[in-house]
Amino acid sequence: MMRLPSLSVSGRGAARLREGQPWVRREDVTRAPTFDKPLDDCVRVVDGKDRLLGSALWSKTSPIAARLYSREERFLDEELLAERIVTANERRRALLPGFDAYRVVHAEADLLPGVFIDRYADVAVVQSMCAGLDAREAQVARVLVDTLGVRLVVARDDGAARDFEELPRRKGILFGEGSTTVAFHDAGSPCEADVLEDGKTGSFLDQQENHARVASYVTGRDVKALDAFTYHGGFALALAGAGAEVLALDESSAAVARARANAARSQRPITVETRNAFDALRELESEGRRFDVVVIDPPALAKRRSALPAAERGYKELNLRAFRLAKPGGLVVSCSCSGRLSVEKFGAIVADAARDAGRAVQLLERRGAGRDHPPLLQLPETEYLKCWILRVME
Repeated sequence: MMRLPSLSVSGRGAARLREGQPWVRREDVTRAPTFDKPLDDCVRVVDGKDRLLGSALWSKTSPIAARLYSREERFLDEELLAERIVTANERRRALLPGFDAYRVVHAEADLLPGVFIDRYADVAVVQSMCAGLDAREAQVARVLVDTLGVRLVVARDDGAARDFEELPRRKGILFGEGSTTVAFHDAGSPCEADVLEDGKTGSFLDQQENHARVASYVTGRDVKALDAFTYHGGFALALAGAGAEVLALDESSAAVARARANAARSQRPITVETRNAFDALRELESEGRRFDVVVIDPPALAKRRSALPAAERGYKELNLRAFRLAKPGGLVVSCSCSGRLSVEKFGAIVADAARDAGRAVQLLERRGAGRDHPPLLQLPETEYLKCWILRVME
């Protein structure tokens, strides 16, 4: 095999890679690669003494100059793509037997940097966040058809993360034809989503195991639950399936329509209303309403570091209202998918809200994204989702 072009990194950059981090930051590049062909992007990353650190995808524009995909010297061709995708899919099937919707590939955690692949029954959805995988989407689609046997592969390259690599936002069908609306199960609940038009890749698969876990706490009769940001009804459907009577809220009329359809499909006692959760929580409190379970799972309130102060105030307000709305002995499920908000800061906000609400609160579980969305231990940025299950004692 011909040697890949070399990318040299500083001592600090080499130390980071040896510690297991998969990113070469722009400031750690000491010698940029040169390519014989304009579309080449695979590089061998070396230290100052030309010792191999791994193979990576090079980016000309991103603050992340290169992303490792192997600790050996290898070209990222279709054979290696297939190897990575098949291995990742087999691991998910072993972890989540019986699931027909799950994340197949979780970017760096599965040694395919900058790409996420979700499966919904016979449909696969690809999201590329870096130039190297963006250029290989057609190959990824072929591999998914050949190895997973899906009828349709959809690209959802419409996220803000692409802006960092100056990639255009777009979406469309990579392979196949037919409807982009697909039927699947979320924690056992029958659901539908349009993988081309609905949020994220169609649904919030990272919360599936949390939906089921929260529902396992529902015991007894006459359980009243509030799902304040229901989207398509994930927590609400699971809670209703366990016997709770659920009030579900979302400010998006499209999401409410989908949640109502999912509730009807499941034949479960869910009332879904189009309401702004911040306003609705205050109104429910003023009405004297109380619930056995209160779920707070808002969309990311801090997508940029500059948004953190306002986001922290928002999370504090939501948790304060949730603690006030919970009955003694009831549950509060508090979530944040803001990657910019650390676990430590999230915990401090929840604790402050409990104190200001005057409630004694037990922390039953600290949970994160499902096992099909594993964070990379050496890359704290990938541990984005927080899902805490708390009991209000009095």
